[in-house]
Amino acid sequence: MSGEKTEQATPKRRREARKKGQIAKSADLNAAITLLFAFLGITVFGAAMFNDLKLLFADFISSKYMSLSEDLSINFPNVYMLCLKDFFLVCGPLFAIGFLTGIVTNYLQVGFLFQPNLIAMKFDKINPFSGLKRLFSLKATVEMLKSILKILIIGIVVYNEFVVSFKQIPSLINIDLTQAALITWNVLISITWKAGLTLLIMGVFDYGYQRWEYEKSLKMSKQEIKDEYKLMEGDPKVKGKIKEAQRLIGMRRMMQEIPKADVVITNPTHFAIAIQYDEKKNKAPVVIAKGQDLIALKIKEQAKIYNINIVENKPLAQTLFKTTEIGDAIPEDLYQAVAEILAFVYQLRQKA
Repeated sequence: MSGEKTEQATPKRRREARKKGQIAKSADLNAAITLLFAFLGITVFGAAMFNDLKLLFADFISSKYMSLSEDLSINFPNVYMLCLKDFFLVCGPLFAIGFLTGIVTNYLQVGFLFQPNLIAMKFDKINPFSGLKRLFSLKATVEMLKSILKILIIGIVVYNEFVVSFKQIPSLINIDLTQAALITWNVLISITWKAGLTLLIMGVFDYGYQRWEYEKSLKMSKQEIKDEYKLMEGDPKVKGKIKEAQRLIGMRRMMQEIPKADVVITNPTHFAIAIQYDEKKNKAPVVIAKGQDLIALKIKEQAKIYNINIVENKPLAQTLFKTTEIGDAIPEDLYQAVAEILAFVYQLRQKA
């Protein structure tokens, strides 16, 4: 059936979809890569950040911030901003890693896409009936099932890792607090890494699914492709009529130029080429009209009406027809042959 969407989307369809914000993108893949790089940053900068945070906390409860003023209530905003600045200086590398990773991951998935119209207010988005339709649509159901499956899989991974690590908890009572905190930290890092890797694997599959669904949503029917081609290239019937009209206009203009010709060279029946030579305007004779069969016959009829000499020269007529266009000067290798014909025509005129 012509209405079935079985054909791959055209470049135009893809550009229009992209302008509307229809892209293949996996939020799970973004979250997984950002999470893993963030914890990679913690692994690299974690010890230094931990020491800096200890110093920051010690300063907070010491007199560094309290000594800003005898009356804390007056300078509380200043104290708050100073604490916030120090906190961001300590955790800045981690925030920068997460921010840059999110940008790069998005760019690798969808490239550069900036469409201000996508953030404009759209009333259909706040329409409760449209919202209910989206809520109970097939896509929403699939997304819900994916979320449940994602939670179950990650939950199983975290639970198994926690069960293995739970055996170490009783032994933490008998060791130093710092060592216990370090062991607990390592357990949390291990759980997070495994959960992140699991989420990354699921994100790769989710991106494949999103890509498949995106391509499926863009598919077109054969009729849609034909309609798009007509819009881009124009209706063949209309184009044919335009070409025919242009051809008729061109022929009228060509026929209007024939009275200016000095001679018409013929085949004698198949070709006719009208030649004009004006020493003041052109260095060489110029073709002002040419035609084959029916058009050649009309050129000869016009030549007879305006008493223009018609000279039969089969080889020259064929060569001129094949090698020149209307408005072209005669090729140099044909100067001699055309000059002889023009000389002959001028002699006839003088005798007349």
